[in-house]
Amino acid sequence: MPAHMSILSAIKDCLLRERTLGRRPASPARRKRNRQRGVALVAVMIAIAIVLVFTGEFGTSTTVDLVAAANYRDQMRAHFLASSALNLSELVIRIQQRLDNTQIGGTRLSDMGIRITDFADQVLLAFCGNPEEVQSMVGFSASDVKGLGVDIGTCGIVNRTITTDDDKINLNCAAGGKAAEDVLNSTLYGLVYFPAYDPVFEEADAEGYRRDRATQVAALLDYVDLDSVHIHDIGTTEDYGYESMRDKYKPKNNYLDTVGEVRLVRGVDDRFWTLFGPAFTVYGGCKVNLSVATNPQLIAAILYLSAQKNDPILQDPSKVLALAGLVAQARQFGETFNKPQDFADFVKDPQASIGMLAGKSGTLAGSAAGAALAAGIPALAGQKLGMALDIGKLGQIASFGPRRTYRVEAFGEIERKQKSADGSPVFPAIRATVTGVWDTKVVPQNVRKPPVPKGAWVFLRED
Repeated sequence: MPAHMSILSAIKDCLLRERTLGRRPASPARRKRNRQRGVALVAVMIAIAIVLVFTGEFGTSTTVDLVAAANYRDQMRAHFLASSALNLSELVIRIQQRLDNTQIGGTRLSDMGIRITDFADQVLLAFCGNPEEVQSMVGFSASDVKGLGVDIGTCGIVNRTITTDDDKINLNCAAGGKAAEDVLNSTLYGLVYFPAYDPVFEEADAEGYRRDRATQVAALLDYVDLDSVHIHDIGTTEDYGYESMRDKYKPKNNYLDTVGEVRLVRGVDDRFWTLFGPAFTVYGGCKVNLSVATNPQLIAAILYLSAQKNDPILQDPSKVLALAGLVAQARQFGETFNKPQDFADFVKDPQASIGMLAGKSGTLAGSAAGAALAAGIPALAGQKLGMALDIGKLGQIASFGPRRTYRVEAFGEIERKQKSADGSPVFPAIRATVTGVWDTKVVPQNVRKPPVPKGAWVFLRED
């Protein structure tokens, strides 16, 4: 072996030799055992780490499952609370139906202004309120009578009132025969008539579609009516280009299920829907009930259609709209319209009608009218409003009397228990809302014990 290789081998042995302090070098077997020391400790640490991971995952999963179970429980509670509020609303509506058919001295109770549906939220408070609210409502504790109040959560009516669709235009009347379709055609044209809406019909919609007022009204009618013939041009087809759109479809030519389907009609874009959408419905009768009308646009259309010829106010659309606004507020002034003549008298001279009511001191209507005059009515400031109506025309396009439909938005709400340090809820309350439309003229089809009183839910949706 070369000398330099021997030197390198000696250096390697020197560097790798085991050294001790006053002890003899360990034997090869002992050195092997020393190298295996600490393996058990490492194994235990790895096992503990794995157990900690599994434990943390199990704890997290259990917490998530617990919270989810609580949420599902509260959702179920909110659902049944909302259903209970809806059922209680049905009870109030049925009582109102009985009042509508009850007469005293030849006058219906509803014509006297007795409408308990306007106070439905107070009725529901006895069943949906907490113990303090029940105590203040009925005068005794909920624990004294079974069935009053709720122990968990709350329920009631959204906006605290039951509304109606009778003050809207029922587009399904386009499929109700020629007479109903003619009334609907006139009402729709009156709705879009006013010059303030010119930009909607002078500019193209979002899809580049251009139409005038007559074409838009025809499109609404042709989408619903039961035939495939254009409403204005006999012998021509309903060609509005539905089949040429990116997502092809055809007109329904049948009754609409929900008012949202109107958005499918050609020309009904966001601008049109924002302006006129609140005036449409698919429930109720084919005439607007002016006893409950509150939409100034629709009231203005009826005034325009039923006005006597050459009435000077028709030359000033702003005055027609101002007069329509007064009619929309008539109930706040104590006015009630139980027949066409009542409405015509008010429209002819609103200021005189309100003044006459204000003179009836000691009555609710007189107090409301007096308060309105004392506060001042802006629409009557500095101008004379009024127009003569043709009673015959008015009777063709409008109705008066009790409501046919009732729209209820009932809710149930459960507050979640998780609280922050300051006591405020960590998560928002769980709420279920059930929207229903009740039609007093509909008879349930599948009844177990006929006969049954008229009235049924024609629309229900839970959110």
